[in-house]
Amino acid sequence: MAKYILADLIRVRTLRRDKIERELVAAKGRLDDAEKQVPLREKELEDYRKWVDAEIDRLYDEVLRKDVHRGAIDDLGTVVRSMRAKELDYVKRLQDAKDDLKKAQEELEAKKKELDGAQRDIEKLSSHREQWTAEQTKLDEFLADRELEEAIVHKNQGEKNSADEIFTGA
Repeated sequence: MAKYILADLIRVRTLRRDKIERELVAAKGRLDDAEKQVPLREKELEDYRKWVDAEIDRLYDEVLRKDVHRGAIDDLGTVVRSMRAKELDYVKRLQDAKDDLKKAQEELEAKKKELDGAQRDIEKLSSHREQWTAEQTKLDEFLADRELEEAIVHKNQGEKNSADEIFTGA
């Protein structure tokens, strides 16, 4: 039987599917990492907020216990604003982690769809290969039968020619 005409295409599609499977595994890994980052960033933000509140309370208590000049109070306000502004960095990290999680989920879904498509392509080719193989087998059988018939006809013609020679005296 002849080599399947689309064998190379099946090989390419199989390689493509295997590549997508590896990318899917990597996407799952990135999703796992992203899922771990969100609670970490939430905890960091919560811990920072608690620390800032405690630190501000401590600084105010310190100022209240002492007789301080107006400049020290202004400095305290600057420190408090600075600590509150730094909180935005923690909020941004948390938002980035959530964005990364969403992106990782979308990437994983896209890879799953891509893998499904690649698998369908291979299944279509496999179905075609089965049909082609059946047709090729029928063709091979037909050609073998035809060859056998030609051999029989040729043999019979040879015997007929021999009989004709015997009867005609040729």
